[in-house]
Amino acid sequence: MIKIDIFDRLATKSMSADTRMTTAIHRTNRTINNRGQELIELAILLPLLLLISFGVLDLGRLYHAAITIANAAREGARYGTFYPSDVSGIIAATEAEAQASSLDLSTSLINVGCPEGCGSGLPIRVTVRYDFRLIMGLVFPDPNLQLIRFAEMMVP
Repeated sequence: MIKIDIFDRLATKSMSADTRMTTAIHRTNRTINNRGQELIELAILLPLLLLISFGVLDLGRLYHAAITIANAAREGARYGTFYPSDVSGIIAATEAEAQASSLDLSTSLINVGCPEGCGSGLPIRVTVRYDFRLIMGLVFPDPNLQLIRFAEMMVP
């Protein structure tokens, strides 16, 4: 299939029959050569496009995990303001909040502490350390990232 635009038609009317035939052969050869060129361009750019796509996917997953563990730490600290001596309840509230967002914190480290002592009018701090594994593990030397978030609230 040969694409001819209006300028080519005007130019071919003033040509001789031999010149028109030669021009048509050159156009056909260019079309066949372009097909191979397009395939090579696709083969070169496809890995780059896949790398960008999976990178964006990993970034979205990372952002979701960071927000989820921040919310979980906040929920644990909120529970701790009402029951500051119930450490297992604080950890359970933290894990339940993360589980609601489909993130499993059972292998994560959750620390509960009171920087200035646990009592009325003093803060309680919940820290969550979560190991995040990238999909793009083959590209990066260490595909594991540690996300750390904490929340601190005052005990009434």
